[in-house]
Amino acid sequence: MGGRRPLPQSASSSCFHSCLSAHHRHDFYFTATGSSGSFLDFIVNSVVDDVQLCSYHKEKHQLVMKEDWMYQALGASEIAQKQQKLLDLEKNFQWAFKNLIKNEAKSGKNHTLQVFVNCEVDKDILVSSHFQFALDGEDFCQMDEQPEHWIAMKPEAQHFKFLWDSAFWKRRVRHYIQEDCIDGMNKVLQHSSMRENVPPEVTVSRYDAPDGRVTFSCRATGFYPSSILLHWEKDGALGVWGQESSSGTLPNADATFYLQVTLELPPGDPGTGYICVVEHSELETPAMFPVPGKPHMERPSVIAMSILAVIIVVLSCAGAFIR
Repeated sequence: MGGRRPLPQSASSSCFHSCLSAHHRHDFYFTATGSSGSFLDFIVNSVVDDVQLCSYHKEKHQLVMKEDWMYQALGASEIAQKQQKLLDLEKNFQWAFKNLIKNEAKSGKNHTLQVFVNCEVDKDILVSSHFQFALDGEDFCQMDEQPEHWIAMKPEAQHFKFLWDSAFWKRRVRHYIQEDCIDGMNKVLQHSSMRENVPPEVTVSRYDAPDGRVTFSCRATGFYPSSILLHWEKDGALGVWGQESSSGTLPNADATFYLQVTLELPPGDPGTGYICVVEHSELETPAMFPVPGKPHMERPSVIAMSILAVIIVVLSCAGAFIR
């Protein structure tokens, strides 16, 4: 891995740091199991910035916060209101089972209904919101960006179009996004951050193939939050220098994140003057990591002579030992 030195911060990189600190995401995961005649299980998980905020289980009918300080952040009154909402939501899921699986009233077969809801904000401005439904692991319908725009993923979902298009449902969706998703997240974040931010650990490597092709790899791992930028520069300039690929930002087991980008140079490019530039909110300025130079290869004759010398020394020592 090469050394680090500060990179002059441009207007775009400055915006990256300020905007990143104000960007947050709230995800809800609802999972219900039952049939047209029974309601067996109902689990809810709330996740803010990739960290679990709270959970709810049908068995205890109680909203459980991950950390004690979160009870204080939301307040007893609001937690009680949310618990009541979840109790009412159980009835909605029971209604969904009865109406989604009308043709199986006699079979009693159990099904799984999953709902995913999320909102993303940037400086208190709603960037995006989603509602997505799945039945037995297959997409059923989803709301794309705006509450007014629904997409049926299965033909059966068209039967509920009258509900999605109703003014009542649209008000419910907007209210849920604002009150439960955005406002609930903001109250927690104003009290404390969900977890400690961690800068990335960066490694840059180089591979020279026997046919002359050169491939670079820049790996950032162990960072939080997940937003990060990695790009290649040559002699201090941006550009498209070859075929690039990315792993995408992936989670690590410790709730941090991982990203690797590679660059395969065109034939004839010796691979000199390249650096990997990394931008993350926990780095005061973008960091530069030079690509290692081409490995120095010893001539075959020199390598052969070195091996022969080692063999002679070993045999001499063995002979002395025998004598």
